Amino acid sequence: METLNEQFNAALSRIEVSGSRQENAAKAHKEVREVLEGDDDLKEMGVDTVLIGSYSRHTGIYPGRDVDVFAKQTRRDASSSSKAMFDAVNGVLVGHYGPLAEPQRRSTKVTFKQYKLSVDAVAAVRSSNNWAIPDMSKGGTERGWVSTNPERLGELTTDQNKKKIIDGRGGYVPIVKLVRQTREANLGESGPGGLYFELLTYWAFVAGIPGESYAEAFAQTLKAITLQLKAGGNVPLIDPAMKTPFSPKPSSDELVLASKRFDKLAAKAEQALHLPKCEAAVAWREILGSNERGTCFPLPEGCDETGKVIGAVTVNTGRGTNEARPFARDRYS
Repeated sequence: METLNEQFNAALSRIEVSGSRQENAAKAHKEVREVLEGDDDLKEMGVDTVLIGSYSRHTGIYPGRDVDVFAKQTRRDASSSSKAMFDAVNGVLVGHYGPLAEPQRRSTKVTFKQYKLSVDAVAAVRSSNNWAIPDMSKGGTERGWVSTNPERLGELTTDQNKKKIIDGRGGYVPIVKLVRQTREANLGESGPGGLYFELLTYWAFVAGIPGESYAEAFAQTLKAITLQLKAGGNVPLIDPAMKTPFSPKPSSDELVLASKRFDKLAAKAEQALHLPKCEAAVAWREILGSNERGTCFPLPEGCDETGKVIGAVTVNTGRGTNEARPFARDRYS
């Protein structure tokens, strides 16, 4: 079996948010949090901001254009007006950033043009052992509260990552990134989104993923995800932090499309486990696709893009590397 650990580690480096992208995201969310925590009215409500979302769980993939901040009002609960809490956070950000701060349904989006990313700030109040966030209509009127617990999801992610070691490190988070990139490359704007697939991966790992390499674990995860997608119309995906069905539930059309595509991807991954090195590498690169850095899965030395072995005599050094050249792709992830 060709596990191609070196190539999988290289692919993860191309998929992960790192370097200046990561540094700029940190600067942006730090600035937004300082603005919120410096406001006198929010201080009165016990404001306490934390980083949440895929950035905080380290499950985001490149280029990572949005960062989520939880603005907890620790002295308020769900007996408060959801509109008042939304307006309190939104008003501070609009007052500071002007038109760069745009109210959304459940958050305020602050755009950092210089970094080519945005920060979504979500107001939250206490709700029993969880938190509640405002749910606003398109016209800006309140629809009520939605219960959530993103910090608990972060804890579950950390715990799950300790349970399976692949190539000397926690295996769950890297597999989530591979799954998210596969979803991005093969579904794009079609739903379900990245978080949905992250939770599918979570339950696959809870059930047990065999294999000691990225190739084996990734192939088994794709198979488990496909089975969950096929059952998705009848068996709801559970948010492990809340123990409630995932909301909003994807449409039946989205689930059908996703299950068909991931069924083919899972079959390709299973086949790749039994192919010669070069052919296997081509199969994995087709599964993972590309991002703005280029093709995610590199070819091993001595392999061409069709999966054939390049003989020493036939190598033409004047033509350069056999690696595919990167190409840019502009889209929101």
